[in-house]
Amino acid sequence: MPTDPAILAQLQTLWGEPVTEMTAEADSEAAFVPSEWQPSPIPPARLADSPATWDADAAELIDWFRANRDRLPVEPFDLCSGCRVVEPSRFYAVIRSEIATGPSGPRARLGTLQVDLRRLRDVSRLTILGQPV
Repeated sequence: MPTDPAILAQLQTLWGEPVTEMTAEADSEAAFVPSEWQPSPIPPARLADSPATWDADAAELIDWFRANRDRLPVEPFDLCSGCRVVEPSRFYAVIRSEIATGPSGPRARLGTLQVDLRRLRDVSRLTILGQPV
């Protein structure tokens, strides 16, 4: 515990009571409650990746994404006006991660994930048809 008189004086100023080595030691020991050191329980694993937990529209988009992984653009492309995907592999990894998070994820709740999947589906259809992206 602190033995430096300057530190003890600072503690006295903060606590408003006289602080000695003995009171500092007693207060520091009382401050530690064993339950505070216990790790919090790990929540049980969820099956959020299951399309059954998604609404019908989102489940259809997720199924499309999973079924067409090999047909998705590998070169940089415009997802929409002003939104360019420079590293498609990283973009797809983020989408897979958001799908794994489930419908309670922030982008899924807002519908942004679903919008990105629709746009990706439209872009990949244009790519498959041979039209420039």
